Amino acid sequence: MCKCIEGFISPIPKSIEYLDGEDIVLGIPGKGFYHIETNIDKQDQLIETAVALVKDALSGLLNVPSDAADGDVKILFTMSAAPEGISNPEQAYSITAADNCITITGFGVLGLYYGAITLKQCLRLHDNVLKLPCMKILDWPDLKTRGHFMESRYGSNLMTLDDWKYLVDHMAGMKMNQLVVSVYGCWCVQYDGRVSEYMYVPIKKYPKLKTPVVVRYYSPKKGGWVDYETLPPMFEEDFLGDLIAYGKTKGVTVFPLVNSYGHNTLIPAQYPEVSAKDENGEPSLTGFCTSNPKTYEVLFSIYDEIIERYLKPNGCDSFHVGLDEVWDGIALNAEDIFRTRSPWCKCPECRDIDRKRLFIDHAVKILKYLKSRGMKNIYMYSDMLIKGRGTGSDDSAEDMVKALKDNDLIDVVVIDWWTYSDFKDKLMYQTTRPDLGFRRTVKPWNGYYHWTVLTNPLRNIYLLADIASKEGVEGMQSYSAWDESYDRNHICQADYSWNFKGAGTIDKVTDRYVKRNFYSQYDKARRAFTLIDLMTEQRNEKKEDGTPLLSKYQILLSTLSYYFYSYVRAGKPYPRIFPGEALSTINADRANYLREINEIASMAKEASDLLSEVAADPRCNTRMAKRFLYEVENYRCLAEDYLALFKMIDLAECCKDKCCKGTIQKIKALALERKLARLALMTRLEETKEEFLMASHMRNHSIFMQFFADLEGYLANTEPDKIRLNYFDMRYLESEAFKKLR
Repeated sequence: MCKCIEGFISPIPKSIEYLDGEDIVLGIPGKGFYHIETNIDKQDQLIETAVALVKDALSGLLNVPSDAADGDVKILFTMSAAPEGISNPEQAYSITAADNCITITGFGVLGLYYGAITLKQCLRLHDNVLKLPCMKILDWPDLKTRGHFMESRYGSNLMTLDDWKYLVDHMAGMKMNQLVVSVYGCWCVQYDGRVSEYMYVPIKKYPKLKTPVVVRYYSPKKGGWVDYETLPPMFEEDFLGDLIAYGKTKGVTVFPLVNSYGHNTLIPAQYPEVSAKDENGEPSLTGFCTSNPKTYEVLFSIYDEIIERYLKPNGCDSFHVGLDEVWDGIALNAEDIFRTRSPWCKCPECRDIDRKRLFIDHAVKILKYLKSRGMKNIYMYSDMLIKGRGTGSDDSAEDMVKALKDNDLIDVVVIDWWTYSDFKDKLMYQTTRPDLGFRRTVKPWNGYYHWTVLTNPLRNIYLLADIASKEGVEGMQSYSAWDESYDRNHICQADYSWNFKGAGTIDKVTDRYVKRNFYSQYDKARRAFTLIDLMTEQRNEKKEDGTPLLSKYQILLSTLSYYFYSYVRAGKPYPRIFPGEALSTINADRANYLREINEIASMAKEASDLLSEVAADPRCNTRMAKRFLYEVENYRCLAEDYLALFKMIDLAECCKDKCCKGTIQKIKALALERKLARLALMTRLEETKEEFLMASHMRNHSIFMQFFADLEGYLANTEPDKIRLNYFDMRYLESEAFKKLR
């Protein structure tokens, strides 16, 4: 047997040694040559899960009932004291395969479970025989906590309990052990002229705190429009506690984030007596008046309900309080979208207190309360402690740490250091300040904007893992939105947070990912991922005049895609002019933009052709190949839409004042072609991704589809001498359906 087992193991193990001896044969299809024993007295649900995981894996590979295996090969589950010199020993394990025996030893219960996961990953049929080489694995994680923060945003707002359980299983399979669920967060006005607000758990004392989800898109599968409102399943079915309990069975600690200062409009709008006040003493409907005792009555009541109903019954002692991006901003209320509102209270009691003191005092009050309620790991974001991020002071971090020490909080508070650049010089920080002596975790992102285009933040993950490794932080918890198309990004994070040195370069991480999933089509799949990375590459270079070079990443994500035009911007009409605003941006530097967009279209077509072949090979992970195929087709459709629009612009320009019938027919044909291309992409999406992703993905697709349908209809139903074509502002031909989508 080829001794390359480590290629199957994720994350990459610390140590693997191949021993002399014959391969251990575990069975052939229909017959198992093994039996399973345990010599562990301790009763623990995770131990039962570990044993069941291996039993089910063997049974599934060999088609042998799990209780019928009674062969000579012994698979032994045991526990032991950890060897000296390893970090996080409670999560460490060893596997020894020799002398017709496979021993999985956990140095803690979680370590035993991780040993079972590794053994499962090693089980592969070779020439129709299930066997393992003689070997010894010793493994443990660099970082104590590894996982994701799932934002209360598009996708997660429609996930069912089964969807969340699948996410937990997905994480556990990568030895990730922490899932933070944002149960309260707010943003500005976007779609539907509404403030974007999210509440994922019902608060019985404050029943007005609920946020319906608008589901609105065209469905090729259904052959018509989908248009309704619903409450988030987690809210309506009240299953956060069930999710926390399920996470424990898979070694994943699930706990909530409830924001309070930043990202906070729902509570102060529904209960304005606690809102921050403006200069006139009126509620600003964002932020809190932190001099008002009622504010803490409301907040602590919310905390109490969450702790009593979800955390205490499941033995959970972790909580995230957010406290990020406490900014003044526009579009924080639907009634006056261009008015700037502030979360910083200006009532007589608050207005003379500087922002740093307001922030630290508020943080300390809620942190002390949560500690009094038994919370032992209380996370808060880092950005407001960094110069220029809101409090505007050099020494916010020092002052915060002093306040934590003065209030006996230094042992329970974890500062969550987030930053999302691909370049070290562009990171929000260069150090997590280990010199200050507080608990820290780092936060890269997983790509997040799944409803626009698939992005590739592997360099960001690497940079933060490097800081984590050098500065001895306790964890890595990505900023995320859930879409399994981020699978490679998640594997990268799992590798770097478990074994930073052993994981190697980003190219090596990608190579392992491609080989593990698409080995029989490695060359084609590897080329496809190279193209994906080129199409989503952030750039840091500048032109001779000092202006940044265009990057395909930025073009795809924020120039071509619709999503960022859903935001209100000062000086621009709302809804924004689309696609006219995007076309104006491109036209201002047309040659350079179109060069990049043509390259995206060309690379996406090549990647699509390659992944189509990979997806057709049953030896590959065809499910994931089809998923990545959709993603590159999304790049391609987006690029080709804009290339077609510039063809239309050029055709119309040739006619100057009035379009001839021939030109009108050419433009109409292009509009039809793009409408059909978008519908084909939407059909592929519905065949590929989960139902909870449809509302966010399909709405943006529907905007493009309906624009081209409106253009086609306008050209078909308007007298030729009355047709006017101003592609930079086509509001005159927008249908009600197009307006409603935006």
